Amino acid sequence: MVEGYNISLSIGGKTVLGRTQEDLSISAVTKTSITKDDQGVQQETVVRHDVTFKVSALMDFNSGTGTPTKLDRDDVIALALQTGNAAKVAVQYLCTGGDTYGGNAIITGYTESSSAEVDSDTTISLDLRIVGDFAIVN
Repeated sequence: MVEGYNISLSIGGKTVLGRTQEDLSISAVTKTSITKDDQGVQQETVVRHDVTFKVSALMDFNSGTGTPTKLDRDDVIALALQTGNAAKVAVQYLCTGGDTYGGNAIITGYTESSSAEVDSDTTISLDLRIVGDFAIVN
């Protein structure tokens, strides 16, 4: 059995500081066609896959410690505000004992959530979408 802490998504070679959850979603995009040879029966062909990630984390700052392997809140906001080609970030998704997958992604959403309730944690969420290929990294 794979434990949740054995799976991680890195963005530009770094993981998000304070991660609590990462979600991967792969959806087939299909094309429907009907030819005379099919005698009116619709045919479905997979033309590509939409691959998205959602990362949840407790809001955290490096506080000047300069953690070279982690992205803190300000790093993530800076990435989310990129435009043009700079908005594409290299990602790798790995599971201890399994294959590592990689590709380029764009950050499609960033959310911060905070509450005035006692013992409430401030959290961040990051949405990413793969652009191009997402494949096993050799």
